[in-house]
Amino acid sequence: MAEARTEAPSGPANASANRASHVYEFKETAEDAVKQQLAKDAEWAAELITKLITAGGDDAMKPGIVNACEGLAFVHVAKGGLGITLARGSGFVIRKLDQDRFGNSRWSAPVFFTVSQIGFGVALGYQSVDSVLALMSYSSIERFTHDKAVVGTDLGLVTTEGATSGVPAGTFGRTSHMDVQADNTNAVFAYSSSAGLLFNLSVNGTQTWPNRDLNRMLYGDTPLEDVLHGRTATFQEMLPLYRKIADTGRAAVA
Repeated sequence: MAEARTEAPSGPANASANRASHVYEFKETAEDAVKQQLAKDAEWAAELITKLITAGGDDAMKPGIVNACEGLAFVHVAKGGLGITLARGSGFVIRKLDQDRFGNSRWSAPVFFTVSQIGFGVALGYQSVDSVLALMSYSSIERFTHDKAVVGTDLGLVTTEGATSGVPAGTFGRTSHMDVQADNTNAVFAYSSSAGLLFNLSVNGTQTWPNRDLNRMLYGDTPLEDVLHGRTATFQEMLPLYRKIADTGRAAVA
């Protein structure tokens, strides 16, 4: 049930007239644990954007990507390998609903998903990878609402607290520069921060699927496509992330 309306981003005075559409309607979730998790996820995602933008060099996430993309996915994956690489993780995706020329934007409520990966080849070590995926089309966003198997190839040596960019969506943690999926209409740019050491040369099968239990707890029987189209209210706990994205977008056009 909707509880309030509030403006998410705070911007320059000359942009105030253009922020009327960037207003969020909030809903409540009855579970305190879920509220805490939403707040934690939003804070983590906002901090990850800051970390990747300030990484420096060619590998840094460019602020303008939040204005250019159709959606953003935030993913945490833990990978380990001793001959066989196994990875498990989770994340959430949000879709941009509108944006003005000042970089102020409004985003959907989050859809949560799970990631698993298995690779066969040469692998040794352990790695934790946090990624922001800039999704350049609606079809690349929608795939997180359905079961989807992606086969990719990992090749790299990533050291503690490394930052990499251009990771295809199916190969979280790959060391590469501004790589995209083969079909540019469904391009996905990924920016990652890793901890640990993993040497990996393997063929991986990556699968993402919706976290049905959590999404049902948040949205009931509402279709996830409706969530991503803004047909349901979001959560106040997500506000710090929305503000961070809007701040980043404004910085890119300042």
